[in-house]
Amino acid sequence: MKRLTYLIALFSLLLASCTDEGQFDNPPAESSKTAFQFSVNMPDFQSVRTRAAIDENAVNDLWLMTFDAKGLFIGRAHASLLTSNSNGTGTFRADIPDNTKIIHLIANYDQWDSFDERAAQQKDEREIIPSLTSNKLVFWGRQALSSPGDTPNITLYRNLAKVTVENTTANFEVTGYALCNYTTSGTVAPFNPDASPTPFVLIDGKPTLPRGTVSKAEQNAADCNMESKYMFEYENYSNNQTYIIIKGKLQGKTEELYYKIQLLDTDKKPYPIMRNYHYKVVIKSFSESANGSTAFDDAKTSEPSNNIYAEIFKESPSISDNNNNVLAVSRLHFLFTKEGTLNVSAQYTANGVTDNSKISVSIAEDQGSILHNLKYDGNGTITADVSRIIAGQYEATITVKAGVLSRTVTVISSALYQFDPAGLSPEIYTARDQDVTLSFTIPAAIPYYLYPLKCTITTGNLYPVEPNKNLQIEYADGGYQYVYWATSPGTKTLNFRTSLENSDETVLIANEIFQTKSVEVKSRQFTNVSINSNNLVNYGVNNTASLMFAIPSYPDYPATYPLTVFVATENLQTTQSGWTAVTGGYQHTYTSQPSGLQTVTFTTKKANSSEKVVISAPGFSPTTIGFDNILAQSVTINNTIQVYQNGGLLNIPRYAVTSSDTNIASGFTASRTSTYSITLYAGAKTTDVVTFTLRNYGYSAIYKIEELLQSPAIVLQ
Repeated sequence: MKRLTYLIALFSLLLASCTDEGQFDNPPAESSKTAFQFSVNMPDFQSVRTRAAIDENAVNDLWLMTFDAKGLFIGRAHASLLTSNSNGTGTFRADIPDNTKIIHLIANYDQWDSFDERAAQQKDEREIIPSLTSNKLVFWGRQALSSPGDTPNITLYRNLAKVTVENTTANFEVTGYALCNYTTSGTVAPFNPDASPTPFVLIDGKPTLPRGTVSKAEQNAADCNMESKYMFEYENYSNNQTYIIIKGKLQGKTEELYYKIQLLDTDKKPYPIMRNYHYKVVIKSFSESANGSTAFDDAKTSEPSNNIYAEIFKESPSISDNNNNVLAVSRLHFLFTKEGTLNVSAQYTANGVTDNSKISVSIAEDQGSILHNLKYDGNGTITADVSRIIAGQYEATITVKAGVLSRTVTVISSALYQFDPAGLSPEIYTARDQDVTLSFTIPAAIPYYLYPLKCTITTGNLYPVEPNKNLQIEYADGGYQYVYWATSPGTKTLNFRTSLENSDETVLIANEIFQTKSVEVKSRQFTNVSINSNNLVNYGVNNTASLMFAIPSYPDYPATYPLTVFVATENLQTTQSGWTAVTGGYQHTYTSQPSGLQTVTFTTKKANSSEKVVISAPGFSPTTIGFDNILAQSVTINNTIQVYQNGGLLNIPRYAVTSSDTNIASGFTASRTSTYSITLYAGAKTTDVVTFTLRNYGYSAIYKIEELLQSPAIVLQ
């Protein structure tokens, strides 16, 4: 593995700033101010697909430290955001003194309360800037000005290093990782006093440490996840190394073990930890004899797992030389799954002065002829047309060069990827709360820089269980979906459980660069189930309730015969041959696959027989069918009717009472003795509801037909 001297740079947004609002006693005489504008954009070193606790691209609370031509401090100016774009560009505004020749941009710094601006007046930048430290993410950049009216692009650097872990093995699954013995604070700016002509330069292998003792910290087992990790600069001496604990399991195993990995180069020497670098640990192979620990703390004190073959890469869209020249591009990698326009920002600074005219751009390789009309506008913008690929994928590379420095931009045009093979196991479920496993595949052709991949799973009838019980949930397109983050290629399995007796549905697996995959959730179940064809049975005893159902053959997933079918019912009875009364209902054994619709003739055991009947059999999902009772002929009922008022019951002789639905029940006029007589009409179901209202008085009562069939004493309230 080649060790490269890369710097990860953060281009500035297009900025313009405002004055510091702090007030001091007897302030020095102020020089006139000029509105200062400068451009910014955010290159790689981004994790928009992760849920990391640190937003590594958020530039907030931006201050300008201004110095004169001799590098002596003049004052601070606070930048105010005017515009912001989703691609990491924006416009700020600040008023700076006319005699400003050097600016240090500092964003996200939270120690300004302890900075004595008055005492810092006329002090050298080499004294002030190196003294600023933080234990949080801070952005910094330096720019020399020929005049306050300059509008340069300014490169900002993060004071943190980033660590990610990727897995390309087939026999090992990484489920998390954590950092140990890492530094918890650092300086705001890089500072190498021996560098000329300016010491504010990031030199590979020479970290800038805060004065005094460097504090260290350890993550623990609870921090083992696949989110990006961050740490500050450190020499990383052999006898006191920063290292990584990886959690994972072998294919086919359920036990997760912990493994120790060191940040070593190809010469087995520890990498110095440098700000704004991306340390990417890629697990290439895993030996089953690798030493794993069952406990996180045990792994910390164990020997490194040398049987895990992992390479450590340092990636960056920015590169510098020892003459303080920097070439940076906004991104190194692009993927297109349809035709589109490539847009890349580039910047070249020579000793702190931007000179984008020295940048040249050319196609290094394009075997698939996917790039067309490559252009560079001379001001930092690179564009090209990218062709759509119908099948497979093609890769092209673009060389961006300035002086002795160069960067390579990789462009891939691909057809939409597929989750195949994908499916559900078992392919046929047979019950509610049954465990099922959803599997799908992330192809090996996926470029590494796209990980972690966000895979959304849309399902209405399945719910996740251990070990993935706590899948992320998000609301989209009017419904909820589960989110799984794939960190490597290969087969992914997620455990779910059916939530209904009939959980049949189509589960969707989706990602923007994939074809959406449909997986059918299917049960072996009874079909064409009904009672009397319309699920209605006449009210009364000994009325017919013919249960009908079919038993499909399922040639791909045949049922086992003989097959005993059980019908659970409390209110129905049958004497049909072959059906035997058992506890809770009746059963019948089929010796072979029956054909056509099966009919069991039941009769009602009581007048109000409405209930839910359940049909079940071994290897079949139970099917529940409910039926209502219906009046086959009109019924007349009568009893007393009264009004409840002021704690007592009052008669309502000769008062008219209306029905809310006269097709169900008639209205009436109470007799002189306050009784009623009404007709419940044929065709009314026992579950139908009717409201009786005392005309002009607002008193009412609500009754189901099954209640009225008992001729109740009606009370209006």
